[in-house]
Amino acid sequence: MSVAIFGGTFNPVHNGHLRIAIELAELLEVDSLRMIPCALPAHSDVPSASPPQRLEMLKLGIGEQAQRLLADDIELCREGPSYTIDTLREIRQQIGSQTPLFLCVGMDVLTTLDSWQDWQQLTDYCHLIVSSRPGYQIPKSGPLADWIRQRLCDDLHELKQSSTGRLHFCNLTMLAISSTAIRNKVSAGEKIDYLTPAAVVNCIQQQHLYE
Repeated sequence: MSVAIFGGTFNPVHNGHLRIAIELAELLEVDSLRMIPCALPAHSDVPSASPPQRLEMLKLGIGEQAQRLLADDIELCREGPSYTIDTLREIRQQIGSQTPLFLCVGMDVLTTLDSWQDWQQLTDYCHLIVSSRPGYQIPKSGPLADWIRQRLCDDLHELKQSSTGRLHFCNLTMLAISSTAIRNKVSAGEKIDYLTPAAVVNCIQQQHLYE
C-alpha cells in the first residue's frame, strides 16, 4: 500500500496535468494518486473558477482513469490558505505511519520550497518526488540546497522501502500546455479542443467559465 499526492489549482485541469499524473502513478506503483485542488493558494492569486467548479472539472478530466487517479477535496474542505504541510499531516493521520506517502512536485516548485510553510518538516511526513522542468536547476547553495542533499536518493526501489524522509528526481513527459493559456484562449474566443479532455471543454462552455 502506498499513496501519492499531486496538488495544484487545476484552473482548469488539462492534458499536461493528466499525463504527468498517470506517469507518476505508474512510476511509483501506487494504489492511488490523489490530485488535490487547493482552495486558497498561499503563493498565487485566487483562482477565477470556484473550488467546486475546479473539483468538478478535475473529476470530469480524470474520467476513465478513476481507478488509478482520484480527485481529492481535502484542501477544499479546510478553511484558510492551503498549506501543503497541513495536508500531509492530515493524510498521514488517515493512512498511518508505515504507508509510503509521495508528494509530487515540479523542479520549478522545488526551487521556491523554502518559502513554504514549515518546509523543512515536509519529509517528516512523506517522500518528495521532483519532476524536471525546462529552465530550472537544483539549487546549488544555501539552506535549501543543503536540505536537498541530505535527503537525495537516486534509487527509487531503495526509497520505497521507507515511508518518509527522502527526495528523488525523475523525468516525465512535459506537454506544452498551461491552464493560463487555456483561460486566455477561452477569453479570446479560441478553441481549446485537445488541450483538455472533451468533458472539461463542455463544462467550461456550459458554465461560461473564463469568458
